[in-house]
Amino acid sequence: MRIGIIAMGRSGGYNLGKWISSELGYPYKHEPYWNGIHIDKSSVTKYNMYEVFEGNIKTEFDKTIGLYRNDLRECVISHIRAEESGEWHVPYTITTEWIEERERLIKGRIEALKEYLIRLKEIPTIECWITYEGIYQSGKDIQKVLKYLDIKAPKYLHLLDSSNRLRKDKRNKLKQLI
Repeated sequence: MRIGIIAMGRSGGYNLGKWISSELGYPYKHEPYWNGIHIDKSSVTKYNMYEVFEGNIKTEFDKTIGLYRNDLRECVISHIRAEESGEWHVPYTITTEWIEERERLIKGRIEALKEYLIRLKEIPTIECWITYEGIYQSGKDIQKVLKYLDIKAPKYLHLLDSSNRLRKDKRNKLKQLI
């Protein structure tokens, strides 16, 4: 089965894809267009929404999940930090001063991201909608994914634990996984 995840950048799509891949025993493919990756018949593939908007999805999926983040400010802050450092999947911290220095940029990016979120929600092939907050903060959307993909006995829920969040600060809240 081919499972597609179409996600807003910095919304937890990488960890979500790794988790689903582990649960189902399928290989994980991360942003294949930008990374020159071939899609196997049975795989979990995470696309950044921009890959979709540019018309770069060449594969049809049996199941498609849409992932976005309600807190656009946190999304943008994370994205700017990753752009500046060139490190997209490593833990990091951010200071109040760092945020204050980039406030104008942050606000401008939030406005642009609002428009992209509208476009993301208009993708007709997405059958299961979840949010960063619903997976990594409240845990409420985990059941939705388990049901949608017919995963009866999950073994790798620890991959979704908030302690695995890349941004390390005092605001990380522990949650019950399901």
